[in-house]
Amino acid sequence: MQAQEAAIWGEWKKITRFLESSRIAFQREEMICSSFEIPDMHSARFTSRFGISTFQISLHDHIKTLQDESVLFSVVLTSSYTLVESFARVKLGIQSEEDLCGGIEVWGTRLLGRTGHEWSKVTGGKQGLIEVAVARNAISHGIKKINQTMVSRFISSGCISPWQIGESVTLDYQKLDDYRARLKSLMRFSDNVKRRAK
Repeated sequence: MQAQEAAIWGEWKKITRFLESSRIAFQREEMICSSFEIPDMHSARFTSRFGISTFQISLHDHIKTLQDESVLFSVVLTSSYTLVESFARVKLGIQSEEDLCGGIEVWGTRLLGRTGHEWSKVTGGKQGLIEVAVARNAISHGIKKINQTMVSRFISSGCISPWQIGESVTLDYQKLDDYRARLKSLMRFSDNVKRRAK
């Protein structure tokens, strides 16, 4: 079990490095490409070959893609959340192919119960972790607006939704950092047994 947990924490660090290194690479590439003295950036093209496939993109679209980090943030959030699910399976003794029962509000409560902690200890609390789960699900399924089902999930758990129906689901660097801090906090408090006062 300890080896599995160590591997999960190792992957967490790897994802963090991937996020930060990708942002550095994107910013550097954008700076280089933006400095090209080309009159028509729509006509200038890059070509990539992957096996038998070929992909072409204009310099204009390449720069535009580098400026939009939303896909990177989505991949990092999804990967981070998946690691927390793997962590929960290990801690709760659930086989990797089995589904966790309920959402993070259910299995997260079970995780914390094992170590004698409550949601109030976790960064963002239960409401904050439901927000992460709802955002992750929306992003994974290409849902752009908050709907009634999403809001109802908060209500059924005794929480208040941070969103109104129809609001856009967005993910920027600051929000991603906050969401990952909440997930990491849940793992930390699920890993350390609460010390009783003597």
